[in-house]
Amino acid sequence: MKRIRKYIQSDIDINSTNRKFYLVAFSVFTAFVFLNFFEPFGLYYEGSITKEDVFIELFIAMTLAFVVLLLSQFVVRVLFNLNRFTVISLFFWFLLEAVFVASVWFVFEVLDKDFTGNLITVWFDNLLAYMLIMFPPYFLYVSYIHIKDVIKNLENENITNKSVEKTLPDITLKDENEIVKLVLKTENLLFIQSADNYVEVNFLENGALSKSLLRNSIKKMESTFINTPIIRCHRSFIVNTRNIELAKKTSSGFNLKLNQVSELIIPVSKSYISEFNKVTTKP
Repeated sequence: MKRIRKYIQSDIDINSTNRKFYLVAFSVFTAFVFLNFFEPFGLYYEGSITKEDVFIELFIAMTLAFVVLLLSQFVVRVLFNLNRFTVISLFFWFLLEAVFVASVWFVFEVLDKDFTGNLITVWFDNLLAYMLIMFPPYFLYVSYIHIKDVIKNLENENITNKSVEKTLPDITLKDENEIVKLVLKTENLLFIQSADNYVEVNFLENGALSKSLLRNSIKKMESTFINTPIIRCHRSFIVNTRNIELAKKTSSGFNLKLNQVSELIIPVSKSYISEFNKVTTKP
């Protein structure tokens, strides 16, 4: 039940010119073919009318339906600025279109010189006939574009997620015994500084600067950051180039200021300038 409710409340994108036209054309063409090949409602059971006459009457009726639906989609919707439909609201729009088409059919039938019958009954029969023959192809096409859009959105979401994961992988920091001590998002790591037999990891936690000491060396930790924007820039520092606020050229290399810790100067020594330039000039 929840899935059904979710489906009928989901948005249907039929705003483009192509989708409006295909909705009308597919519905009318499918209904016309169905009526001619499967002969429902006893169309050919009446001996006084030939198949050719029935074909012509159906062609005229479906042409009128085609014109009314085009006016509905391209004129009436524009006049009333109807750009957003859910499945349930589109169903009510379908009923309104059914009333219009049935009324047009009714007028042409009444104008026929051989017309006999109750006016209300004839109009209602036209309305019922339209709904029976047009509902299946109309909402078959609606379901098709809905499923197509859902699949496309899922594919785009997966591509986006994969792109984010590829660009910003999580970082796993271990101690000298290969025991995991810290797992961070790439963008949250600021820098790592050597501290005797330890390294001091500086990172953002809930937007605030945090520090953590790990028993390890800068040299051993370098391999952790292969193919990331995090590089060694000095014998005592590893820095996340994504968080650089300012890089100032000096005679010995660069002096860096980072977001959140602008009071600290991190040096880039000459031996690491090449790698620094390579990472920071990537698009």
